[in-house]
Amino acid sequence: MLYAVVLIAASLSTHQDTSIIAAVRSAAAHEPIEVFGGVRHDIRVRAVQLLDVDGDGSPEAFVAIEPSFRQTPTLLAYTYDPQRGAHRILEGLVAGELQPVSGRFQDDHALGFGVDMTVGGDGKPVDYDRLIASGVKTGMSLVRYRTFLHADSREGFVSYVDLSDRRLPSPTTNTCEGFEFSPIEALAAGTVSGHGKGSYLVALTASAITIYHFRGVRSNGTFDKEVWIRSRAAGVTGLKVSESGQVELTTNDARTIPLSVP
Repeated sequence: MLYAVVLIAASLSTHQDTSIIAAVRSAAAHEPIEVFGGVRHDIRVRAVQLLDVDGDGSPEAFVAIEPSFRQTPTLLAYTYDPQRGAHRILEGLVAGELQPVSGRFQDDHALGFGVDMTVGGDGKPVDYDRLIASGVKTGMSLVRYRTFLHADSREGFVSYVDLSDRRLPSPTTNTCEGFEFSPIEALAAGTVSGHGKGSYLVALTASAITIYHFRGVRSNGTFDKEVWIRSRAAGVTGLKVSESGQVELTTNDARTIPLSVP
């Protein structure tokens, strides 16, 4: 009898997960992520992973997308409610290190919708929560870098990305004209070696492995999180979640390598 109950519960959970993924995938595909001046640019949804980041028993959904513009986050996050559907969380994510411009993406600066600005130049601390609130109110999407802030106005889409931990081309860089984001090749959620109780989101890009650990979502729609970025070794081909729920790296010689964090 107990075995049957377990099977039913597992079946219901799988059905719920499938429903969430389908709803969130559709929401991301139809959201006006890149609409500038009434011209819409389509994005492609690459992968969806579920992870309960705030411990409320209902998973958030992380969506890896392929954007057309350099300043669009490559990872979006959504909550899901059966009655109200999918709702995007304000903060987007960008996996991997910043890369030199390749020519694959468009630049909203060139269309007149993007601007880079220096903040905190007078030595006073910057109230980023206030800047985020102002961006939401005025419909401006923001990307925070170590030495400057990028802002752009999109029609029907507002987001915030914190890349203050990423290496810039130089310590004096104050514009994003010389770099772009790394496309995501694979996405996985689970535990990592040595941290069996914690859940992590792992994103694989061409040159890096990015590991996220979330503590929750703040009231302003930003994450309380830790981020680790490691170089991708030669021979690493993808990500895999083991039967025990641990995220591992797959290799071209059929081996798997466990992930760990400090």
